[in-house]
Amino acid sequence: MIDGGAHDGQLVLSDGHLVAVLSRVTSQETAGGRGQAEGWFLEAGFGPCGPVMSVSPPVFVDVEEAIMWVRNRLDAGLSAH
Repeated sequence: MIDGGAHDGQLVLSDGHLVAVLSRVTSQETAGGRGQAEGWFLEAGFGPCGPVMSVSPPVFVDVEEAIMWVRNRLDAGLSAH
C-alpha cells in the first residue's frame, strides 16, 4: 500500500483469470470519512470488471457483495479473458 498502512486484501479470480483486486477500507477511508460504512474497495478491475464507469469505484459492504457484483458482470455476457 502506498500509504504504508496494513490492509486486508482479496484477489477475485474467474476461470483462473484475475478479474478484481479488493482491499478492506475503514469508514474514515471511504467517502473522505463522511460516514459511509467500512467495506471492500475495488482497487483494480480487469476483464469484465475493468471498464467501471465511475469517478469513484464501488465500495462493497462485504466480500460476498463484491463476488455478486463480479458474477453479475460475468452473467451480463462480459468475458473474463
